[in-house]
Amino acid sequence: MIALTGLLVASGQALAIGGSLEQGKNFTNLNVDMGKSTGGIYVEGNWTWDTDDGGEYGGAGVGYNFDLGPVMLNAGAKAVYLNPKKGDDGMAFPVGGGFKVDLPMNFAIYGEGYVAPDSMTNSVKNYTEADGGISWSPISLVTLKAGYRYAGVDGKSGHPKHNIVDGAYLGAGVTF
Repeated sequence: MIALTGLLVASGQALAIGGSLEQGKNFTNLNVDMGKSTGGIYVEGNWTWDTDDGGEYGGAGVGYNFDLGPVMLNAGAKAVYLNPKKGDDGMAFPVGGGFKVDLPMNFAIYGEGYVAPDSMTNSVKNYTEADGGISWSPISLVTLKAGYRYAGVDGKSGHPKHNIVDGAYLGAGVTF
């Protein structure tokens, strides 16, 4: 991760650093990123935990943003630590992508999804995560969000399919 950050800095590309907090009824998500709001390479990390039963997951990812005017598309990969509290602790290496569409009055819609089949995990049959919603930036440094987040696994060794987090959230973030 440090080497990748050094590579990003050495590339001469101005990268914004951001952070956000999302709170759902039964979960909290913390996210940090560098370069996620502009075209080009980005890195990000997050930690999400279920405040109801203690399940959690978190990881780091890298990807590329394709800035197409009011539309930004991205593709990336992550390394995710899983601790769903049902005996499936381990790692998953999902790939996926997302989009953001700018709307009038500083609103935007966004979504992303990642998946890791059995061959890209060491503890579950598969891992899936998705996030989507609407955001508003009243000033350029601040973003307010309302969305829906899901992360779930199909367990191995007699552990059934289960959700780590699943629900609506409100969030806020800053970008420098």
